[in-house]
This record gives sequence, structure tokens and C-alpha cells, in this order.
Amino acid sequence: MKSIVYFSGLKNKKHSSPLNKIKKLINRCEPDRLFAKGELIAIKTHFGELGNTAFIPPIYLRPVVEVLKGLKTNPFLTDTNTLYVGMRTNSVDHLHNVNWNGFGYSTLGIPAIIADGLRGENSIDVPINGKYLSAVKLASDIVNADGMVCVSHFKGHEVSGFGGAIKNLSMGCASRQGKLEMHSVTRPKVHQDKCTACGRCLSACAHDAIVIKPKAFINENCTGCARCIAVCPESAIGINWDETVENTQLKMAEYAYGVHKSLKGKIVYVNILINISPACDCYPGNDAPICGDIGFLSSQDPVAIDQASYDLVMNQFGGKDPFVDIYPYLTPEIQLKHSEEMGLGSRQYEIKYVE
Repeated sequence: MKSIVYFSGLKNKKHSSPLNKIKKLINRCEPDRLFAKGELIAIKTHFGELGNTAFIPPIYLRPVVEVLKGLKTNPFLTDTNTLYVGMRTNSVDHLHNVNWNGFGYSTLGIPAIIADGLRGENSIDVPINGKYLSAVKLASDIVNADGMVCVSHFKGHEVSGFGGAIKNLSMGCASRQGKLEMHSVTRPKVHQDKCTACGRCLSACAHDAIVIKPKAFINENCTGCARCIAVCPESAIGINWDETVENTQLKMAEYAYGVHKSLKGKIVYVNILINISPACDCYPGNDAPICGDIGFLSSQDPVAIDQASYDLVMNQFGGKDPFVDIYPYLTPEIQLKHSEEMGLGSRQYEIKYVE
């Protein structure tokens, strides 16, 4: 059975705001049937790494906030801390970044909450009985929310080919330990040339997995919580990015399913196809868009909305996949196929146009 995906292009009358289209698209997904008065509803987005300009402009989230406030819910903006070291490694810096990139309370009138704690330590294991993973490690405040509107910037990505709703659910909602599980098959590493043997990582480790001899060394006791990465003042602890891109996509699909399961499907998806950059918004910079702006989509099916977004971008290139041209070692459809196999949604969809 085909899933419904609602779509609005960017052509618009000069006296009508494009933001009204986003509001209409969300309402077509019947949020009043999903969300109730007083519920805490996450607006999951990506705040953009400092210096990046390709992320979704905050003004596009205003209609999302207005719909949720109109339903008498209590919405909040959210994202999770990053695995790598940058401006979003811990919640304090992350919230500075939120404001500097324009997502502050003065702009949208709702608070921003970093969902996995100060340094990514607030994590809940959600059983999924997947093909590759028995459970996924999700940010606590994602699991504890009453529902979600998942607003994703559709773009290219060097590991998954493209990033959309599935990536926003998986990488974006995982705790730091979950992110490490998707990206790596080995424990973090210490760059001995950067290590000063200060002992901060030793104090932060909960599993006696670090010794100083004479500099920090991570042993076989490591459980992959990755807390040490966030506390090191010298950025001396790094990630072994040694999982295959195929397996990372498969794990992404299972993590996305875990979020869907934990929120009992109470999620509305919005994909924004503007400023379609070739790489992730996690970089502290960005390249020119790979094609012109296309429009906005909404659905209750994350697989269908990503498939439709993927197809709309390919239509700009006469049916050719521009992401594979950029990343010839990737097969972006792996995430779509396995997500469908997991029961997350359907790759078969019907587009309904919304003016």
C-alpha cells in the first residue's frame, strides 16, 4: 500500500508567505490526532555547526511551532550532542551555537533542549530485535518526549549518500554511544602527540577503561560510551571511523526504527529541499548547492518522504543520481531498503500536491 507524501513547490503569490505552505503540509498529516493538550512535543532539527550556512533557517520552524501551540501542546526544539569534537560536543557550547545560529527563544518563542545531557551521557537502551542490533542507544529526552515533529534538511552525505528523515531520526536522536556504534567497530583512540596526561578522561571513565602510562591509553574494558571524547581538553581522543558505509546505513535504519518504536509512531515528518548542499550540516562550512531549491514535503512515513525527496532531486538531473556522482563508493538506497524491511515505512508513495 502506498504511503501519502504531501508536497508544495516554491512558486508562490507575492502576497502569500511560503511559510503558510509548511503549516498546511503539517496539518495534512493530522497532528491533532497524534498530539494532545499539554504533551511535550520535540521539534527535532539540526542547529548547524558554527560556520555552516546550509542548515534550515530558523524562520522555517516558525509554522511548526505555531501548529503545535495551536494544539495547546508544549513544543521544544531539540538535537543531540555530536560524536566528533566541535561546537556541539557538549550542551553548554551546543546551546551557545543554537543562539548564534538564530534558534534562540527570541526568534521562535520556545526553549531548546539538548536531548542527551551535558556530554551525551543521558542514554536509554531501546530493544528493537533488529537484524544487526538487538537494541539502540537513544537520547533520553527523545525517548521521554510525548511525540515529535522531525524537520529535516535534505542534502548530500558522505556516509549515507543523502541525509533526510531517516538520518535525522538515527544519527540525530542517538546518544553519543549510539553514534559511535553506527560509525565505528573499535574503541576510541588517543592521539599520543596531543595527550598531556592531565587525567580528565580517567576521572570521567565509568568502566576503568583508561590508564595513564605515561599518557592515556584506552584498554579492552571500553564499552564505547565515548564520554572521554567530550571531556578531553586537548581533543586528543578521537574516533576510529572504521565501520563500512553499508553497515552504517543498515544501523541507521535500525536506529530510526528504534525512535519510531519508542514514540509509538507519534511523529510528523517535514523534509525541506532548499540549499541542497553536497555534505552534512555538521561541517563548519559548506559548498554550493548541487541543484536549485525544490520545495517542502510532509508525511507520517519517514521512508516514503525520503524516497520522494530522493526522487525529486534525481528528477532535477534527468533521473540520474547526483549523490552517487559526488560519492561513487556509496549506494544511498541501502538505508531506504532496510528501513522498509524493518517495518519503518514504505518506499511506495503517492504525492499529493498542496498549494
